[in-house]
Amino acid sequence: MAKKNNLVGGAKAKISLILIAGMAAGWGISGYTVVLQNSVRKQNAMVEKAEEFIPDKLYIRAANQYKEALKAYSTKNNLTYERRLLDIYAEGGMTEEYADLVDDRIEAKTALVDEYLSRAETLIEEESIKRAIRYLQQGIEIYGDSQLVDLCESVKYQYNTNGTDYQEGKLPSENWIIPMWNGEKWGYTGKNGRTNIEFEYDDATRFSGDYAVVKIDGVYTLIDQNGYWNAVDKNGLDQVIDIAGDKIIGVKDGKYGIYSNMFERLNEEDYEDAHLNDNGMVVVKKDGKWAVLDGNMKNVTDFELTDVAVNSRGQVFSGKYAVVADGNGYFLIDQKGKACYEKRFPNAKGYEGGYYAVSDNDGNWGFADEAGENVIPCQYVDAYSFSNQTAAVQYAGKWGYINQYGNMVINAEYSEALPFLNGKAFAYDDQGNIEVLELKYFELF
Repeated sequence: MAKKNNLVGGAKAKISLILIAGMAAGWGISGYTVVLQNSVRKQNAMVEKAEEFIPDKLYIRAANQYKEALKAYSTKNNLTYERRLLDIYAEGGMTEEYADLVDDRIEAKTALVDEYLSRAETLIEEESIKRAIRYLQQGIEIYGDSQLVDLCESVKYQYNTNGTDYQEGKLPSENWIIPMWNGEKWGYTGKNGRTNIEFEYDDATRFSGDYAVVKIDGVYTLIDQNGYWNAVDKNGLDQVIDIAGDKIIGVKDGKYGIYSNMFERLNEEDYEDAHLNDNGMVVVKKDGKWAVLDGNMKNVTDFELTDVAVNSRGQVFSGKYAVVADGNGYFLIDQKGKACYEKRFPNAKGYEGGYYAVSDNDGNWGFADEAGENVIPCQYVDAYSFSNQTAAVQYAGKWGYINQYGNMVINAEYSEALPFLNGKAFAYDDQGNIEVLELKYFELF
């Protein structure tokens, strides 16, 4: 019986402890609530005092009182009082103080749309464009506001123009060492037209990574960016079409073959045409039909495609996607050769890395997305697919660039303009000379 009494007594003690703890917690919550309410009352009193200075335009005194109220107390009203402090700064012409507070609110991600707009507009006037773009992009990410988008789009495509004296060149790969023709020989220049590798070659490919293929004294060789020879063709190739990664396309007796960049044949197949791609895929033509091969030269698709759309760099794939055709029209496929949608277009341009150019039945050009939906109506005489958030389009007889909203962001003033690659693009002026356009703020895209 004693043991039973002990158990009962122990249970009662535990219950008592739980009740006491609950009461203590309740007292704690009540105490905390009282403290918060007192903080709110005290902060409100300071703010009311600050407002008394406004009718007499004593803005500095009002602002200092608001700052003290915000520093002394952290309540649910702080963000509201910060906004009121911004109004006081604006009314009092305290531009530096206004900017500093907005910057703090942007950093804390508590700024509102109008704050992002006003701060960005000021930064643009001060020619702090990069900072303005960063602020606008943050605001767009939070709010998706169309005013922020419009302002950002209006400044982000500013560009420099690097003129050259050359009228023929091949598009470079990512390093922008450019194969150029001086009228007699091929050589390589930088984006500004200055010679990087001397003009002494009868033929030249773009660089892929560290290497390019050139023809000198009737023989193809692999050169590095210093112009040093790294391999020599012993196959007697008539032409080298392209290089990508560790592969090249060589032509002999009118037949296309796939070789390593050491000029070793990778398979025994002869093709009617071929395209390499930076993602390692190979696209080849035989008996009038095209097939996709993987990096190991194994078939991803059968020879069943009626056409492939080549982009500005002579490639079919850009990243994950390629534009191809069957008997019903043009469509997008992935690296597994799978169609991305059922729809077909009458014509299409090669994939560059964004919306891709498609035509309607009247031959007008617009743009489609990865689902095959028209995102920009077919309204242009000609167009290239999107890359770097721009697309080159022909409008009123001239070429310029639009953004993803269909707005002209680089004026249509070129006889021809090609897609951007890593923030730079080829365009031809009215004299046919190559200009290299360079987006100033591309690193913020």
